[in-house]
Amino acid sequence: MTDIVLYPAAISGIARVPASKSYVHRLMIVSALSGHPLRIKGSPKSKDIEATANCLKALGAKVGIGENGIEITPPAKFRSALLDAAESGSTLRMLLPVIPVLGVEATFTGCGRLPQRPVRDVIEVLKKAGARVDGEALPIKIGGSYSSRLFEVDNPVSSQHVSGILTALAALGGGRITLKGKLPSEGYVSMTAEVLKLYGVEVVKTDYGYEVESGFTEFPAEATCEADWSGAAFMAAIGAVAGSVKVPAAKYPSLQPDSVCAEILKRAGAKAEITETGIVFSKGEKLEAFSFDADSSPDLVPAMASAAAFADGVSVIRGVDRLRIKESDRITSTVDMLNALGIEARYFDNAIYIRGGTVKGGTVDAKNDHRIAMAAAILASGAEGAVKIKGAECVDKSFAGFFDEYVRIGGKAEWVK
Repeated sequence: MTDIVLYPAAISGIARVPASKSYVHRLMIVSALSGHPLRIKGSPKSKDIEATANCLKALGAKVGIGENGIEITPPAKFRSALLDAAESGSTLRMLLPVIPVLGVEATFTGCGRLPQRPVRDVIEVLKKAGARVDGEALPIKIGGSYSSRLFEVDNPVSSQHVSGILTALAALGGGRITLKGKLPSEGYVSMTAEVLKLYGVEVVKTDYGYEVESGFTEFPAEATCEADWSGAAFMAAIGAVAGSVKVPAAKYPSLQPDSVCAEILKRAGAKAEITETGIVFSKGEKLEAFSFDADSSPDLVPAMASAAAFADGVSVIRGVDRLRIKESDRITSTVDMLNALGIEARYFDNAIYIRGGTVKGGTVDAKNDHRIAMAAAILASGAEGAVKIKGAECVDKSFAGFFDEYVRIGGKAEWVK
């Protein structure tokens, strides 16, 4: 494990963030299923994207990842394979429903906390539709074919399963999903529908769920990916608490649920100026305590909790219980991070309460969670003293080069072993 020490410094500059990995996952998988090559413009810089790329390559596709984008060439015929999803929940959950469409078998494996993340609910849905599945937790073997184009989803744990099924239905030429219970992070399903629309697939939201009205009818040769709001949120918060940061290529409004961070920070008293080339986030007169429901954007919790550390009063982040099953128990790791740097924070009844105050220097254990490591950088940007982040290299999971960008905007950092 490699640690980093961040020192107090004046923050001002332009922070480049990766292309939205949520869009890139979807574009890669849909293009592979479409049978037509696609060039995705935008640098991904993410181990999660590498996991999806490696799985598609194992299935027979050609995938080239470069500094400025990704090229996908679907195979003439898919092949059975061992698929290592690494620590990427998106890779696992979105590819599982697709395998029975390909006429092959696949065994999924993974590492870190991925084997503990829930997939049992989607397995039952896929089996009911005709798929053959062995195992309820990793490793999982899946094959066979669907005997029905109706998928019945009860009380979904993740929207990623629904996105995977929509993609499978597009490859089948159409079908239906019925939903019972609340769909978490519904905005990510809207992103899937937007990507499928590029391929001529109409996804209609109905009172009972979703209808996929057609298969692939259009085949773009190129797609440009907007900036990733789940990564931009950390840079936005750094600007809001410690100076001024411009995030280029950030689209607003955006279908990405995490784009709501711009509204949260503005409501708290930060400045957000939308320009033709991006958004500039800067410090206002002062930050005031705020509240928001994280059910639709759970990945924002560490970043917004860190911003709350600098706000007057007690901020409340509700709808956090799903964070137990992230790369760490993200409720505990967020609260521990704040407490370690002198900020009073506690969890109670599906909410985290943060009393703003003076952020002191100290040590934060990232607990192998990329979002905790980046959130600690927000705290360090406005802290009284140096902040050491243990295991800081874990940021590569979603934002390789995060600390390089932190230095670009004026931060001072020293890697230590």
